[in-house]
Amino acid sequence: MFDINPLLRFFTMGLLSLSALAPLAAQEVKQKEWLKPRGLKPGDTIMFVAPAAPVEMPALLEYARSLEKAGYKVVIPKGINRKSGYLAGADDERAAELNAAICDPKVRAIFPLRGGYGLTRILDRLDYAALRRDPKIITGFSDLTALHLAVARQAQVVTFHSPMSLRELWQPKKEFTFAATSFRRAVFADQYKDEVGYTIAMPSDQPRPIKVVGGKARGRLLGGNLTLICSTLGTPYAVEPKGAILFMEDVNEAPYRIDRYLSQLRLAGVLDTVAGVVLGNFTTKEAKDTKEIERVLREYFASAKVPIVMNFPVGHVANNATLPHGALVELDGDAVSLRLLENPVQP
Repeated sequence: MFDINPLLRFFTMGLLSLSALAPLAAQEVKQKEWLKPRGLKPGDTIMFVAPAAPVEMPALLEYARSLEKAGYKVVIPKGINRKSGYLAGADDERAAELNAAICDPKVRAIFPLRGGYGLTRILDRLDYAALRRDPKIITGFSDLTALHLAVARQAQVVTFHSPMSLRELWQPKKEFTFAATSFRRAVFADQYKDEVGYTIAMPSDQPRPIKVVGGKARGRLLGGNLTLICSTLGTPYAVEPKGAILFMEDVNEAPYRIDRYLSQLRLAGVLDTVAGVVLGNFTTKEAKDTKEIERVLREYFASAKVPIVMNFPVGHVANNATLPHGALVELDGDAVSLRLLENPVQP
Protein backbone atom coordinates (compact mmCIF):
# COMPACT_ATOMS: atom_id res chain seq x y z
CA MET A 1 0.00 0.00 0.00
CA PHE A 2 1.27 3.46 -0.92
CA ASP A 3 2.49 5.34 2.16
CA ILE A 4 1.37 8.98 1.95
CA ASN A 5 3.21 10.01 5.13
CA PRO A 6 6.54 10.72 3.43
CA LEU A 7 4.78 13.02 0.99
CA LEU A 8 2.99 14.78 3.83
CA ARG A 9 6.26 15.16 5.66
CA PHE A 10 7.91 16.51 2.48
CA PHE A 11 5.22 19.12 1.83
CA THR A 12 5.04 20.05 5.51
CA MET A 13 8.79 20.59 5.56
CA GLY A 14 8.50 22.64 2.36
CA LEU A 15 5.81 24.83 3.88
CA LEU A 16 7.86 25.31 6.98
CA SER A 17 10.86 26.22 4.88
CA LEU A 18 8.86 28.75 2.91
CA SER A 19 7.55 30.21 6.14
CA ALA A 20 11.05 30.52 7.50
CA LEU A 21 12.13 32.30 4.32
CA ALA A 22 9.34 34.88 4.44
CA PRO A 23 11.34 37.44 6.48
CA LEU A 24 14.23 37.05 4.04
CA ALA A 25 11.90 37.73 1.12
CA ALA A 26 10.65 40.88 2.82
CA GLN A 27 14.23 41.94 3.44
CA GLU A 28 15.04 41.40 -0.24
CA VAL A 29 12.16 43.67 -1.28
CA LYS A 30 13.33 46.30 1.19
CA GLN A 31 16.83 46.21 -0.29
CA LYS A 32 15.40 47.13 -3.69
CA GLU A 33 14.17 50.45 -2.32
CA TRP A 34 16.29 53.24 -3.74
CA LEU A 35 18.26 55.36 -1.28
CA LYS A 36 19.45 58.95 -1.60
CA PRO A 37 22.51 60.64 -0.11
CA ARG A 38 22.28 63.84 1.92
CA GLY A 39 22.67 67.11 0.04
CA LEU A 40 26.00 68.83 0.58
CA LYS A 41 26.17 71.50 3.29
CA PRO A 42 29.03 73.77 4.42
CA GLY A 43 31.18 71.85 6.88
CA ASP A 44 30.70 68.55 5.03
CA THR A 45 33.71 66.54 3.91
CA ILE A 46 34.38 65.93 0.22
CA MET A 47 36.98 63.33 -0.75
CA PHE A 48 38.80 63.42 -4.08
CA VAL A 49 39.55 60.08 -5.71
CA ALA A 50 41.33 59.02 -8.89
CA PRO A 51 39.74 55.70 -9.92
CA ALA A 52 40.43 56.08 -13.65
CA ALA A 53 43.02 58.22 -15.50
CA PRO A 54 45.92 60.10 -13.86
CA VAL A 55 45.21 63.56 -12.46
CA GLU A 56 46.86 66.98 -12.75
CA MET A 57 47.85 68.32 -9.33
CA PRO A 58 47.71 72.10 -10.05
CA ALA A 59 44.07 71.91 -11.15
CA LEU A 60 43.25 69.56 -8.29
CA LEU A 61 44.69 71.92 -5.69
CA GLU A 62 42.98 74.95 -7.21
CA TYR A 63 39.58 73.24 -7.09
CA ALA A 64 40.21 72.06 -3.52
CA ARG A 65 40.96 75.63 -2.44
CA SER A 66 37.74 76.92 -4.02
CA LEU A 67 35.70 74.28 -2.15
CA GLU A 68 37.42 75.04 1.14
CA LYS A 69 36.80 78.73 0.61
CA ALA A 70 33.10 77.91 0.23
CA GLY A 71 33.15 76.18 3.63
CA TYR A 72 33.71 72.53 2.76
CA LYS A 73 36.40 70.20 4.04
CA VAL A 74 38.43 68.49 1.32
CA VAL A 75 40.36 65.25 1.70
CA ILE A 76 43.11 64.63 -0.84
CA PRO A 77 44.42 61.06 -0.43
CA LYS A 78 48.14 60.58 -0.17
CA GLY A 79 49.61 59.48 -3.48
CA ILE A 80 46.61 60.52 -5.56
CA ASN A 81 49.01 61.75 -8.26
CA ARG A 82 50.30 58.21 -8.85
CA LYS A 83 50.47 56.96 -12.43
CA SER A 84 50.61 53.57 -14.11
CA GLY A 85 50.47 54.04 -17.87
CA TYR A 86 47.02 55.40 -18.72
CA LEU A 87 45.74 54.60 -15.22
CA ALA A 88 45.96 56.51 -11.95
CA GLY A 89 47.82 53.66 -10.30
CA ALA A 90 47.39 49.91 -9.95
CA ASP A 91 43.93 48.36 -9.64
CA ASP A 92 44.49 47.60 -5.95
CA GLU A 93 45.47 51.20 -5.25
CA ARG A 94 42.52 52.74 -7.06
CA ALA A 95 40.00 50.31 -5.55
CA ALA A 96 41.40 50.81 -2.04
CA GLU A 97 41.20 54.58 -2.38
CA LEU A 98 37.59 54.47 -3.57
CA ASN A 99 36.61 52.01 -0.85
CA ALA A 100 38.25 54.23 1.77
CA ALA A 101 36.00 57.07 0.65
CA ILE A 102 32.93 54.82 0.64
CA CYS A 103 33.63 53.48 4.14
CA ASP A 104 34.67 56.73 5.86
CA PRO A 105 31.65 58.00 7.85
CA LYS A 106 32.97 61.56 7.74
CA VAL A 107 32.97 61.67 3.94
CA ARG A 108 29.66 62.93 2.54
CA ALA A 109 30.64 63.26 -1.12
CA ILE A 110 33.06 61.43 -3.41
CA PHE A 111 34.39 63.51 -6.31
CA PRO A 112 36.24 61.41 -8.89
CA LEU A 113 38.66 63.79 -10.56
CA ARG A 114 38.85 62.39 -14.07
CA GLY A 115 37.33 59.84 -16.39
CA GLY A 116 39.36 58.18 -19.11
CA TYR A 117 39.67 54.47 -18.47
CA GLY A 118 39.91 52.04 -15.55
CA LEU A 119 36.58 51.77 -13.69
CA THR A 120 35.54 48.45 -15.23
CA ARG A 121 38.77 46.88 -13.92
CA ILE A 122 37.78 47.47 -10.28
CA LEU A 123 33.96 47.18 -10.19
CA ASP A 124 34.15 43.76 -8.55
CA ARG A 125 36.40 45.10 -5.75
CA LEU A 126 34.10 47.84 -4.43
CA ASP A 127 32.13 47.76 -1.17
CA TYR A 128 28.56 48.31 -2.36
CA ALA A 129 27.11 47.09 0.93
CA ALA A 130 28.96 49.85 2.80
CA LEU A 131 27.66 52.44 0.35
CA ARG A 132 24.11 51.24 0.85
CA ARG A 133 24.52 51.48 4.62
CA ASP A 134 25.82 55.03 4.28
CA PRO A 135 24.83 56.61 0.94
CA LYS A 136 27.18 59.34 -0.28
CA ILE A 137 27.11 61.69 -3.23
CA ILE A 138 29.12 60.23 -6.12
CA THR A 139 29.75 62.40 -9.19
CA GLY A 140 31.33 62.24 -12.64
CA PHE A 141 30.64 61.06 -16.18
CA SER A 142 32.32 59.35 -19.14
CA ASP A 143 34.24 56.36 -17.70
CA LEU A 144 32.46 57.02 -14.38
CA THR A 145 29.35 55.63 -16.10
CA ALA A 146 30.58 52.18 -15.08
CA LEU A 147 30.52 53.21 -11.43
CA HIS A 148 27.05 54.76 -11.69
CA LEU A 149 25.68 51.61 -13.33
CA ALA A 150 27.35 49.34 -10.77
CA VAL A 151 26.07 51.33 -7.81
CA ALA A 152 22.56 51.34 -9.30
CA ARG A 153 22.62 47.58 -9.78
CA GLN A 154 24.37 46.55 -6.58
CA ALA A 155 23.36 49.20 -4.03
CA GLN A 156 20.35 51.06 -5.46
CA VAL A 157 21.76 54.43 -4.39
CA VAL A 158 21.14 57.59 -6.43
CA THR A 159 24.38 59.01 -7.85
CA PHE A 160 25.09 61.97 -10.14
CA HIS A 161 26.12 61.80 -13.78
CA SER A 162 27.80 65.17 -13.74
CA PRO A 163 30.66 67.39 -14.90
CA MET A 164 34.08 66.27 -13.72
CA SER A 165 36.10 68.00 -11.05
CA LEU A 166 39.12 68.47 -13.34
CA ARG A 167 37.18 69.05 -16.54
CA GLU A 168 34.47 71.68 -16.01
CA LEU A 169 34.05 72.32 -12.29
CA TRP A 170 37.46 73.72 -11.35
CA GLN A 171 37.53 76.32 -14.14
CA PRO A 172 35.64 79.55 -13.40
CA LYS A 173 35.05 80.20 -17.10
CA LYS A 174 31.86 81.53 -18.65
CA GLU A 175 31.57 78.55 -20.98
CA PHE A 176 31.18 76.25 -17.95
CA THR A 177 28.61 78.38 -16.12
CA PHE A 178 25.68 76.19 -17.14
CA ALA A 179 27.47 73.00 -16.10
CA ALA A 180 28.43 74.43 -12.70
CA THR A 181 24.91 75.75 -12.08
CA SER A 182 23.32 72.43 -13.03
CA PHE A 183 25.76 70.62 -10.72
CA ARG A 184 24.98 72.91 -7.79
CA ARG A 185 21.23 72.53 -8.38
CA ALA A 186 21.52 68.77 -8.07
CA VAL A 187 23.90 68.07 -5.19
CA PHE A 188 23.86 71.03 -2.78
CA ALA A 189 21.31 71.05 0.04
CA ASP A 190 20.60 74.79 -0.14
CA GLN A 191 19.02 74.30 -3.57
CA TYR A 192 16.11 72.37 -2.06
CA LYS A 193 13.31 74.17 -0.27
CA ASP A 194 9.77 72.82 0.05
CA GLU A 195 9.27 71.78 -3.58
CA VAL A 196 9.59 68.19 -4.74
CA GLY A 197 11.55 67.58 -7.92
CA TYR A 198 12.53 70.01 -10.64
CA THR A 199 12.88 70.21 -14.40
CA ILE A 200 16.40 69.85 -15.81
CA ALA A 201 17.29 73.31 -17.07
CA MET A 202 18.38 73.93 -20.65
CA PRO A 203 21.32 76.18 -21.59
CA SER A 204 20.26 79.49 -23.10
CA ASP A 205 23.12 79.68 -25.59
CA GLN A 206 22.38 76.60 -27.68
CA PRO A 207 19.39 75.16 -29.57
CA ARG A 208 16.85 73.23 -27.54
CA PRO A 209 16.78 69.42 -27.75
CA ILE A 210 14.73 67.86 -30.55
CA LYS A 211 11.65 65.67 -30.36
CA VAL A 212 12.14 62.37 -32.16
CA VAL A 213 9.07 60.58 -30.77
CA GLY A 214 6.40 62.27 -28.67
CA GLY A 215 4.55 61.09 -25.60
CA LYS A 216 5.22 60.91 -21.87
CA ALA A 217 6.89 58.22 -19.78
CA ARG A 218 8.04 57.78 -16.21
CA GLY A 219 10.85 55.65 -14.88
CA ARG A 220 14.26 55.57 -13.26
CA LEU A 221 16.87 57.63 -15.09
CA LEU A 222 19.75 55.29 -15.97
CA GLY A 223 22.59 55.26 -18.46
CA GLY A 224 25.52 57.48 -19.37
CA ASN A 225 28.34 56.84 -21.82
CA LEU A 226 27.19 54.47 -24.57
CA THR A 227 30.53 52.64 -24.73
CA LEU A 228 30.40 51.88 -21.01
CA ILE A 229 26.74 50.86 -21.11
CA CYS A 230 27.69 48.25 -23.69
CA SER A 231 30.94 47.27 -21.95
CA THR A 232 29.05 46.26 -18.80
CA LEU A 233 26.30 44.25 -20.54
CA GLY A 234 26.30 40.64 -19.43
CA THR A 235 27.91 41.50 -16.08
CA PRO A 236 26.40 41.94 -12.59
CA TYR A 237 26.88 45.70 -13.09
CA ALA A 238 24.84 46.14 -16.27
CA VAL A 239 21.98 48.57 -16.64
CA GLU A 240 18.53 47.24 -15.71
CA PRO A 241 16.52 48.66 -18.61
CA LYS A 242 12.99 47.49 -17.90
CA GLY A 243 10.83 50.57 -17.39
CA ALA A 244 13.85 52.89 -17.28
CA ILE A 245 14.40 56.24 -18.97
CA LEU A 246 17.70 55.44 -20.67
CA PHE A 247 20.09 58.27 -21.47
CA MET A 248 23.29 57.98 -23.48
CA GLU A 249 26.13 60.04 -24.94
CA ASP A 250 29.58 59.43 -26.37
CA VAL A 251 32.66 61.15 -27.75
CA ASN A 252 35.05 60.58 -30.66
CA GLU A 253 33.30 57.44 -31.83
CA ALA A 254 32.91 56.83 -35.56
CA PRO A 255 29.34 56.48 -36.84
CA TYR A 256 29.80 52.78 -37.56
CA ARG A 257 30.84 52.20 -33.94
CA ILE A 258 27.78 54.02 -32.61
CA ASP A 259 25.74 51.83 -34.98
CA ARG A 260 27.44 48.72 -33.60
CA TYR A 261 26.81 49.74 -29.97
CA LEU A 262 23.14 50.41 -30.68
CA SER A 263 22.87 47.07 -32.45
CA GLN A 264 24.26 45.43 -29.34
CA LEU A 265 21.66 47.15 -27.17
CA ARG A 266 18.89 46.15 -29.57
CA LEU A 267 20.01 42.53 -29.84
CA ALA A 268 20.38 42.33 -26.04
CA GLY A 269 16.75 43.44 -25.70
CA VAL A 270 17.63 46.67 -23.92
CA LEU A 271 15.86 48.95 -26.39
CA ASP A 272 12.70 46.81 -26.26
CA THR A 273 12.13 47.29 -22.53
CA VAL A 274 12.97 50.94 -21.80
CA ALA A 275 10.18 53.44 -21.14
CA GLY A 276 11.93 56.29 -22.98
CA VAL A 277 15.29 57.42 -24.32
CA VAL A 278 17.27 60.65 -23.90
CA LEU A 279 19.99 61.03 -26.53
CA GLY A 280 22.71 63.42 -25.45
CA ASN A 281 25.70 64.76 -27.38
CA PHE A 282 27.73 62.41 -29.56
CA THR A 283 30.71 64.70 -29.96
CA THR A 284 33.02 64.17 -32.95
CA LYS A 285 35.85 66.09 -34.55
CA GLU A 286 34.32 65.94 -38.04
CA ALA A 287 31.04 67.65 -38.92
CA LYS A 288 30.26 64.93 -41.46
CA ASP A 289 30.55 62.29 -38.73
CA THR A 290 28.16 64.25 -36.50
CA LYS A 291 25.56 64.29 -39.27
CA GLU A 292 26.08 60.62 -39.96
CA ILE A 293 25.65 59.75 -36.28
CA GLU A 294 22.40 61.72 -36.22
CA ARG A 295 21.22 59.64 -39.18
CA VAL A 296 22.13 56.43 -37.36
CA LEU A 297 20.32 57.56 -34.21
CA ARG A 298 17.18 58.33 -36.18
CA GLU A 299 17.31 54.94 -37.88
CA TYR A 300 17.26 53.25 -34.49
CA PHE A 301 14.78 55.48 -32.68
CA ALA A 302 12.46 57.29 -35.11
CA SER A 303 9.96 54.41 -35.17
CA ALA A 304 10.10 53.73 -31.42
CA LYS A 305 6.87 53.41 -29.47
CA VAL A 306 8.24 55.33 -26.47
CA PRO A 307 9.21 59.01 -26.14
CA ILE A 308 12.62 59.85 -27.58
CA VAL A 309 14.46 63.18 -27.46
CA MET A 310 17.74 64.07 -29.11
CA ASN A 311 20.56 66.61 -28.55
CA PHE A 312 19.94 66.82 -24.81
CA PRO A 313 22.66 68.85 -23.00
CA VAL A 314 24.64 65.98 -21.55
CA GLY A 315 28.00 64.59 -22.60
CA HIS A 316 31.49 65.70 -23.52
CA VAL A 317 30.45 69.31 -24.08
CA ALA A 318 30.73 72.50 -22.03
CA ASN A 319 26.96 72.52 -21.42
CA ASN A 320 26.92 69.22 -19.55
CA ALA A 321 23.84 68.95 -17.32
CA THR A 322 23.95 67.00 -14.07
CA LEU A 323 21.50 64.08 -14.20
CA PRO A 324 20.63 62.23 -10.96
CA HIS A 325 21.31 58.62 -11.91
CA GLY A 326 18.62 56.32 -10.51
CA ALA A 327 16.12 59.07 -9.67
CA LEU A 328 12.48 58.88 -10.76
CA VAL A 329 11.82 61.17 -13.73
CA GLU A 330 9.21 62.00 -16.33
CA LEU A 331 10.28 62.38 -19.94
CA ASP A 332 7.95 64.47 -22.11
CA GLY A 333 8.79 63.92 -25.75
CA ASP A 334 6.39 66.59 -26.99
CA ALA A 335 7.55 69.34 -24.64
CA VAL A 336 11.11 67.97 -24.90
CA SER A 337 11.63 68.14 -21.15
CA LEU A 338 12.98 65.92 -18.40
CA ARG A 339 11.53 66.44 -14.94
CA LEU A 340 12.60 64.87 -11.66
CA LEU A 341 9.61 63.51 -9.76
CA GLU A 342 11.54 63.39 -6.50
CA ASN A 343 14.44 65.18 -4.88
CA PRO A 344 17.61 63.17 -5.55
CA VAL A 345 19.13 64.09 -2.18
CA GLN A 346 17.89 64.09 1.37
CA PRO A 347 17.61 67.57 2.93
